[in-house]
Amino acid sequence: MTRTVFCQKHQKELEGLSAAPFPGPKGEAIFHSVSAQAWDEWTQHQTRLINEKHLNICLLYTSDAADE
Repeated sequence: MTRTVFCQKHQKELEGLSAAPFPGPKGEAIFHSVSAQAWDEWTQHQTRLINEKHLNICLLYTSDAADE
């Protein structure tokens, strides 16, 4: 039996994520209120944004590491 959540995006009961996408409270909030379908839609949209805007996500991670 799959776990269902009331999805914030689609406003109906849908299959939930199998695990929290991030550690910590924000990941838990997403896990409990975002459906697997909505999360998949977001990751596809995120990929489109990165490609269309020619963003280099490696710079995001290296600048975070430099700040620590």
